[in-house]
Amino acid sequence: MEADGKASRKPILTVEEQIAHLKAKGVKFVLCDEAEAVRYLAEKCNFFKLASYRKLFAKREGGDRDGQYVDLDFAQLRLLASLDQQLRFVLLGMTLDIEHFQKVAVLHEMDARGEDGYAIVADYMASLSQPNRDYRLHELKMSGYSPYSAGVYAKYADDMPAWVFFELTSFGTLIDFVRFCARRWNDRSLHVAHYDLKGVKSLRNCAAHGSCIVNAFADRGAGRTAVTNSVVRAVSVANVSKATRAKWMGCAAMQQIATVFVVYSRLVPEGRSRKCAMADLASLFARVEGQCFHSAFAGTGLHGMGGVPFHALIDKGAGIAIIVADVKTFGF
Repeated sequence: MEADGKASRKPILTVEEQIAHLKAKGVKFVLCDEAEAVRYLAEKCNFFKLASYRKLFAKREGGDRDGQYVDLDFAQLRLLASLDQQLRFVLLGMTLDIEHFQKVAVLHEMDARGEDGYAIVADYMASLSQPNRDYRLHELKMSGYSPYSAGVYAKYADDMPAWVFFELTSFGTLIDFVRFCARRWNDRSLHVAHYDLKGVKSLRNCAAHGSCIVNAFADRGAGRTAVTNSVVRAVSVANVSKATRAKWMGCAAMQQIATVFVVYSRLVPEGRSRKCAMADLASLFARVEGQCFHSAFAGTGLHGMGGVPFHALIDKGAGIAIIVADVKTFGF
């Protein structure tokens, strides 16, 4: 092996070679023929992302086909990629709503506590270590180069109120500011919100950058993401069985999805945003339950496919199904 490790690099594969590689792993092309799969990989989804969903399916052990996937068709991988994209879009919208309404909530609390909006920003910046202060100042300065915020920054750069500060800073800075407010006001609920928002931000970044979410459901028990007792209690009193909670709340991705649902239900008021989120979730859940894909798989003879709800495809009752059970249990 070369000293720089380049000998272990995997070569880039043509689309035809990608198909051959999947076939060698036991992936079938019954529901989706090879010609259609070639077009899909060439035009709609890269091989690395699509192949990553294989980890959700069982492999054979022993025999001539040791290590090959059990009854896995290319169409199932394509379906997972499509569902994952829809899930990202839904969660991204919800996290953007959470960011917006958290700003609204903090500004409302400032007013209730008699803050003028200026001193609290100055005090926050003064409370930071020099490296952190430099980072936040650079973040603000960069907003001065954006066509969407340059004018606002130029007007308020030297004396910035909170409502402007919120428009020019990142979600990460907002979360840090929430922690500052929690300490300033000795507000326990804001302490909890600060930790919950970290999980929201992590999932928001994943969705915004197009990273896979569904395949992370395979890593149950591997997550060390800390969820607050507030989220744990909300899940425990929802219509989610104890067995399901035990099985899935050890998954870091599921913990963060649960956090988004809980925070959203508490923070986002009734109105258009909430109705849109509910409609998007209903559409996603309809697909998850097989209502949209039943005909595509019925009668194929593939294990776990004919007429079985989608969640049964993954690890015999896994993952996406519980995307924290029914949205109604969280107050939507």
